[in-house]
Amino acid sequence: MLMHKFYGFTKQAEHQNIKELIALEFDGDGGFLMAVGSSSGKVLIYDLRSSYPIRIKDHMYGSPILDIK
Repeated sequence: MLMHKFYGFTKQAEHQNIKELIALEFDGDGGFLMAVGSSSGKVLIYDLRSSYPIRIKDHMYGSPILDIK
């Protein structure tokens, strides 16, 4: 099951032009949400029960996301 979720993530990342993951943060409450920051300046928010992001945010500057708080 984990491999299936990773494959879904890589397909979404390929589609969003995400080259490298730089930051990763898990939800402190229930642990079902995860935010991923990319080298292309995008933040993808995932529900770990799904293979696809529930939200994709682009800060439009093109610089990498170094930290997620």
